[in-house]
Amino acid sequence: MNTFIALDVGGTSIKTSVITPNGTLLTPGITHSPSLAKEDKETLLNHFTHIILDKIKEAPYPIHVTGIGMAFPGPFDYEKGISLMQNINKYDSLYGICLGKEILLRLRKNKLFNEVASHSCKIKFENDASLYALGETVLNQDLIQGKVLCLCIGTGLGSAFLEDGKLITNHPNVPLNGWVYDTPFLDSIIDDYISARGILKLHESLHHVLVNDVKSIYDLALEGCESSLKTFHIFGARFAQAITCFLQTFQPNTLVLGGQIAKSFPLFKDSFLGQLQKVAPDLTVTLSLDSSLSTLVGVTRLFE
Repeated sequence: MNTFIALDVGGTSIKTSVITPNGTLLTPGITHSPSLAKEDKETLLNHFTHIILDKIKEAPYPIHVTGIGMAFPGPFDYEKGISLMQNINKYDSLYGICLGKEILLRLRKNKLFNEVASHSCKIKFENDASLYALGETVLNQDLIQGKVLCLCIGTGLGSAFLEDGKLITNHPNVPLNGWVYDTPFLDSIIDDYISARGILKLHESLHHVLVNDVKSIYDLALEGCESSLKTFHIFGARFAQAITCFLQTFQPNTLVLGGQIAKSFPLFKDSFLGQLQKVAPDLTVTLSLDSSLSTLVGVTRLFE
């Protein structure tokens, strides 16, 4: 069976699965491995190689690997497969390395890989938010048509713009690469406000209480804590305000929200949608069922 190996490479963990061209996971669930992001070049290259080989071994029956797709955060030259991350305390040792070539070189020394991989097997790279958006179109065929803005809210704000299922990265109405995170907003950039740290900073400024994680605020809000509920209410309105310019210029039909923070959507839904109604009354807002799954499934779109 033709399959792809998909890796979502994060700063803390690497999520992996074996996926068929139609987006079905062959191995049970998604495997989480430590990222080892601060290790040296050889350790990391061997780590990626072993993760791929381990997933091949887990496949329930013989597979034919036709491609390997890796989601990587930026900065990164995705076309050439070269990491440009530097001085950010993760994957620094990979700076300037042609990752696809180096990993494939190690894989080709393995008998098992040569038995199951096609001679033309390549490793392709793409931004994690872009793959998340492409994966959403695989899991939800309704997103193949029209304009779609996909936002993934976690430690930062990932974004991708789609039109008829294709990524829009170079267009007058879309920020460069489809990335909104560094767009000026209030006294800084969007990423500083629409993110986990943005919620923590907002909560502290409102209530003069220092909290270490968003989940603590979320749990208190579920219990009816007024201060926590207020934080999410203001965050929702601020979130809508932050993306208003993209709704006005790109004019998407659908907005898809994913990521860890999106799981708290019921807590900021009213203020968020209330603000959006003023600028985009016909916009459809949907939630991603599983952002991690979408990112891995998005790999199938790289090899179309």
